[in-house]
Amino acid sequence: MSSLYLSEEGSSISIRDNRLIIKKTNETLKEISIEKVDNIVLIGNTHLTSPLATELLKREIPVSWLSSSGKFYGRLEPTTSINIERQREQFRRSDDEKFCLNLAKTFIIGKIKNSQVVLRRYNRNFDNKEVEEIIEELKRYARKIEEAENIEQLLGYEGNASKIYFKGLGQMVRSEFYFNKRTRMPPTDKFNSLLSLGYTLLLYEIYTAITNKGLNPYCSFLHKIRKGHPALASDLMEEWRSTIIDSLVMNLVQNKIITPDDFNPQEENGAVYLTKEGLKKFIMKFEEKLKQHNSYLTYVDYPLSFRESIQFQAGSLVKAIENNEAEIYRAILIR
Repeated sequence: MSSLYLSEEGSSISIRDNRLIIKKTNETLKEISIEKVDNIVLIGNTHLTSPLATELLKREIPVSWLSSSGKFYGRLEPTTSINIERQREQFRRSDDEKFCLNLAKTFIIGKIKNSQVVLRRYNRNFDNKEVEEIIEELKRYARKIEEAENIEQLLGYEGNASKIYFKGLGQMVRSEFYFNKRTRMPPTDKFNSLLSLGYTLLLYEIYTAITNKGLNPYCSFLHKIRKGHPALASDLMEEWRSTIIDSLVMNLVQNKIITPDDFNPQEENGAVYLTKEGLKKFIMKFEEKLKQHNSYLTYVDYPLSFRESIQFQAGSLVKAIENNEAEIYRAILIR
């Protein structure tokens, strides 16, 4: 199963004989069996028909709407997976400071350890002493986070660790994609543009996994709850940022799969976004990444795709919540 992304401007999706029909004006661009799709993402000026929307709800297939620059607008999703008793437990645990702190430490320590691995992998080709020093500093931050006494202190350590991590990543990126810090809303350089798009796509991949498990995606344990933001998806995304997106972006850039010609700078606000063709390339490689198999989850004794691993982690979080034991949840750690 996989996600279907529709980004061709002016195109639409309908259904006929259990097949999804993608058209632009009167031309059929593609047909695919609805049985092969478990998620649809509409990007930019694209739409689906009402009969298809009804069928997707019946089949419990969610749809997300994004702008052409990756801004999230909203979702169409069924209500059949909502588990109110499970969500009540989730809200109770979110009010438990000890539970939240222990779980938050797991998320962030996983993030920092995976960031170290990504830096180490790419530094094999550079032997950059500053990057080595950053890796050692990240190790120190991981130890500090283990000793954090509250969420605020933990977030302070995490913010500092993220800054030096991106500094290290910037030391190794191709010169035409050089960056030295994370910028967003809007991204102001090519590398940050790829990161922002990747994080958005990943966030709503995780959102889908969360809702499929009956959890509330807006009730978090680490990130602050705020209107309209799926904070629990942000929680679970931490350990996957470098694991999936940062490594993907580095691969696309270093191997010239994405080039400077794939971007369209916006003069009015300084933002940098992918062109239509660049967006198609990125989405294709993102989907390929999610389908890659790995053996990183220590509580599963057979390989899983990254998409399946995300779903398993959402299930692990359910167990932690329902058993009131944050320690049940273990972050994915790459090698």
